[in-house]
Amino acid sequence: MRKGILILSMIWGLFAMGMAQEHIGKVDTIVAIDSIVTIDMEDVKLITEEMAHAVVHQDSLVTQLMRDKRLGYTRGEQVIDGFRVQIYASNAQQRAKQEAFELQQRIESQIDVPVYILSEPPFWKVRIGNFLNREAANQYKTTFLAFFPELTGSTYIVPDKIIVIR
Repeated sequence: MRKGILILSMIWGLFAMGMAQEHIGKVDTIVAIDSIVTIDMEDVKLITEEMAHAVVHQDSLVTQLMRDKRLGYTRGEQVIDGFRVQIYASNAQQRAKQEAFELQQRIESQIDVPVYILSEPPFWKVRIGNFLNREAANQYKTTFLAFFPELTGSTYIVPDKIIVIR
């Protein structure tokens, strides 16, 4: 119950700040990624039951910052469209997360290419690399499978947001 009241008071505070900003004018806002609050489904249910009339407006920058934080991007990196080599995907909820992290550790200890774990419910995925084009990703896939032939059936080239260091 306390958690619900805290969240509702935070939402009300944000709403009141938004109303004040409307009257004052445009205010530049700095969002600290570490201060983003995670709300679970129980909280969402509580909020929607108690405040059925509430509408949450979220800037697309906040959505992008949350995605960047989840994927491990940091400042000084540019995120662009590119390709990665996907080596694992599973929706077996009992073991998919554990298998993804075990595979990441095994692969990272043997290659010098970044390994990423993605949680896109209900799937857990493991992807490697930051390739600007499909051809480069395909060349790497061939090299990778020479060292890990047991992953041949689950390895694909996929379009993804990639990291380019500035």
